[in-house]
Amino acid sequence: MRFLLVERPETTTVAAGWVVEVGSADEEPGQTGLSHLLEHLMFKGTRTVGTRDIDQEMVALERVDEYQAELRQLRSKLSVAGTKKRAKIEQRIGRSEEQLRHQQDEARSRALLGQFSLFYSQQGAVGLNAHTLRDLTFYTVTLPAEKLEAWFWLESDRMLEPVFREFDKELRVVHEERRLRIESNPTGRADEQLRSAFWTDHPYAWDPQGLPEDLDGLTRASARLFFRQHYAPERITAALVGSFDPEQVRRLAEMYFGRIPSRESRPRGLAPLPEPTDRGGTRTLNLQCRCPSQVQVLYPSAGFGQADSRALEVMAAVLNGRSGRLYRSMVLGKEIAFSASALQSQLRQAGTFNFQAETKGASSPENLLDAWDQEVTRLQAEAVTTEELLRAKNRLTADSFRRLKDPASLLAQLLIYQGMGDWQEINSWPRQVLQVDANQVQAAARRYLQPSRRTVAFYRRTESGGLRPDPRLPESGDRADP
Repeated sequence: MRFLLVERPETTTVAAGWVVEVGSADEEPGQTGLSHLLEHLMFKGTRTVGTRDIDQEMVALERVDEYQAELRQLRSKLSVAGTKKRAKIEQRIGRSEEQLRHQQDEARSRALLGQFSLFYSQQGAVGLNAHTLRDLTFYTVTLPAEKLEAWFWLESDRMLEPVFREFDKELRVVHEERRLRIESNPTGRADEQLRSAFWTDHPYAWDPQGLPEDLDGLTRASARLFFRQHYAPERITAALVGSFDPEQVRRLAEMYFGRIPSRESRPRGLAPLPEPTDRGGTRTLNLQCRCPSQVQVLYPSAGFGQADSRALEVMAAVLNGRSGRLYRSMVLGKEIAFSASALQSQLRQAGTFNFQAETKGASSPENLLDAWDQEVTRLQAEAVTTEELLRAKNRLTADSFRRLKDPASLLAQLLIYQGMGDWQEINSWPRQVLQVDANQVQAAARRYLQPSRRTVAFYRRTESGGLRPDPRLPESGDRADP
């Protein structure tokens, strides 16, 4: 297990967290959403925290598992049973459900629910949170510097022996989060179809929220197995940003995290990526949504740490903003777009370059695609100007340095970079961006923005209309509310 330390002696708090190198891309087909559900369960306490009588509680939890397994079997039989057998199976289901409720009540009576987050509140901690992404999962909190030892105790304890209490309740919470962020999001279902078409069979195709049909098949046993396979010390990195004594941190780390035994974790596989070769034409999707008509274009691009990713980020910055090419051309010039933007996204195995625009007035998604193709042709035919390049680099690096100021923001960046592959990317990224020249941007446009490799989605507004997507809703699973 590794520790990353950033001293900020002028502060009175410590932003503390840890990242485990596992996310939704490490899930098996049919078990999507498991990494996000496990993130929720990690807030439910341990054999020490959150219990009145751990031995009796564990007995009740094991019986809960048994009755749930029995109910799954009975419901499976009921779905194919004939008329004569249905009544008998339904009676058995009723009895099992009653026994299940009794054991759930028994387990709750032996637990001290909410004690994990309560302990943090009593120490003056704020921002207790967790996020599940496609390539990683991380847990964060900010607490007074003099209470840092409480973090070492609580976090090491839930890494050592977590107890996955209230499994059914957390499963319902995950279902509800999916409903809010995807099913109630005007473009949520359409976005899912686009990702599925773009990534095909790769695990990046599904959202960290999981698929509804898979969530209902998850069990406490599958969560325990996933934890043992992936939450091993060699897959975990902790980080502290704030006021602390490094020698005290070393002592506390050895005292608390040293309790966690080393164990062999499941190797991280590299799933085959969709073939980047030409398909002979653009893949086009016509999608319905309760949203303004719009277009999205996805291209396969460079992944985390790859050199071309920097040129693609600079290219997106040239296109974006009120002084960028997309706004000046589509929003102000042609007046066919309400908004237009480009984004280079990095994942551990690969990346995507995305163009998105929303129609304005009588324009159509096809009009937006035509306008985008004109911008791509321009990028490929001529180098961006020195002024555009300088403005784009200034914007990117200024935003980067601003994100370093807040300890919690810096902590999150360290954890995400490490979970993707290397925390030192936070140091090398600005220099790499500043070294990008106009020829590299042009070469990246020619290499990656190929019509035959892209997936285009036309989002067409249904007759019922609808609202624009809520920009506050993240694209991936992002928190477990303790």
